[in-house]
Amino acid sequence: MSGPGAAPGPVPRPGLRTGVTLLALAAAAFATGLVLFNNLFMPRLIHVGGEVRVPDLTNLTVEQAEQALRANGLQLSRAGERFDPAVPRGFIVMQDPPPQTPVRGKRRVLVVVSLGEEFSSVPELFGATLRGARVLVERAGLGVGGITRAPSEDVGEGLVAATDPPAESVLPREAAVNLLVSTGSAGESAVMPDLLGRDLLSARRQLEAFGFRVLSPEGAGSRGMVIFQNPPAGSRIERGATITLQGTGRSS
Repeated sequence: MSGPGAAPGPVPRPGLRTGVTLLALAAAAFATGLVLFNNLFMPRLIHVGGEVRVPDLTNLTVEQAEQALRANGLQLSRAGERFDPAVPRGFIVMQDPPPQTPVRGKRRVLVVVSLGEEFSSVPELFGATLRGARVLVERAGLGVGGITRAPSEDVGEGLVAATDPPAESVLPREAAVNLLVSTGSAGESAVMPDLLGRDLLSARRQLEAFGFRVLSPEGAGSRGMVIFQNPPAGSRIERGATITLQGTGRSS
């Protein structure tokens, strides 16, 4: 109770009340801003451009792959080319990121384009030693197949007289090249090679190139793999001799 002689009570401080009010307003504003950020702005930041899965670009040309990516808001970048016998030339052989990878935004997808099957040309081996011929064939990306030895008037003993297929023929990478190696002058006798299991048409061309006469039964027995030869392997034969070959009747 107050009266004329009572002592004065504490007087409220205006600065403290104002500070409390401002603090309360700031807390309310922060809470409101946090709610708006979480519910409005954050989803937009997370889903900018939308999340999509990278499509599978295998068996597609570059143009088709670009269309597939464009439909998903993605872009294509070529990372290079490589030979691949299993994928036709101009088609996608590899991609990064892989198919079905989830990505956001205008992500670029790197692709490697196939150059198709790699081919090599048979080098010129006439007159080369057997060792030298092997080196040249391997450098060309091919392999040495069968080796037939027979007399030759064109090159000396131990040198390559011909190849099958012939020089400059175009073959798939790592294909086999058969070599015909001279045993010296045609006047000398030669050793009949073992032709069993060899392609009959290829063996026939090789023998005829050295001046031998090759006979085969008419019909199916004139093709396929050699299953019979006369004279037998290891026999001495002269240039111009007749050799009989019989095949399986079907290609290998």
